[in-house]
Amino acid sequence: MIMSALSHHKSDAIFRVFNLDRYDDRDVITTNLLESYDRLMAFGQKHLNDIFVMEGVQSISARDKILREVISNSLAHRDYSSPYVAKLVIEKDRFFAENSNRAQSFGALRLDAFKPVAKNPPISRVFREIGLADELGSGMRNTYKYTRLYSHADPTFVEGDIFQTIVPLQEAATATVGPTPQATPQATPQATPQADADLLDQLVLYCAEPKSRSELMDLLGLTDRKSFIERYLTPLLGSGRIVMTIPDKPNSPNQRYVRVLR
Repeated sequence: MIMSALSHHKSDAIFRVFNLDRYDDRDVITTNLLESYDRLMAFGQKHLNDIFVMEGVQSISARDKILREVISNSLAHRDYSSPYVAKLVIEKDRFFAENSNRAQSFGALRLDAFKPVAKNPPISRVFREIGLADELGSGMRNTYKYTRLYSHADPTFVEGDIFQTIVPLQEAATATVGPTPQATPQATPQATPQADADLLDQLVLYCAEPKSRSELMDLLGLTDRKSFIERYLTPLLGSGRIVMTIPDKPNSPNQRYVRVLR
């Protein structure tokens, strides 16, 4: 009932990195809350790189954890009586979400002084029950935690009639994605060499024991095989930092990659 009652609300997802006068990609979402969550997540995953992040000894998707908190917060706590169109906007150096809000205060929120208030308790309860949110107030704490891992900076939360969540981005987060082919080749070599160098080093260390291509992709949280081969595997093989365990059959399903000790 909660979902159907709000079936005509609107969220505007915008990717604006290359075409700054308009946008590079857009999705106008007017479906129910659960489908809205899925489409907003998919939009964010499409346009933000899943930068390699370690939490302790485990590789995690800090990108997905940030998107989960920001999107679920926007959907669960917005003021649905307002005609203001909620937005998720991805830019080169930040992404932000904004939505109508029944403000409890005005101005930037501080993590150490924040007192969470459920704006739509029934929706918040449903989101918690289906795993899209945790306890009240955890969204802000988690966004801080994973933004520091993803961007090495702090997010900003601004309370008012329009609630804003602003997440700073490293250049590597958006440098190699987006549907504008003319802009991508120019931006990629300049924006990502250090990020790529760090990830290449991680892959070499990981190959102390023979690893499959899928294991290497999983380490970086990547799913695009062609991009992984062109951007990471081929350079490592070409430089001789890793070698194939079956060099005469490069496409063998049993192929593994191992680092070369120098």
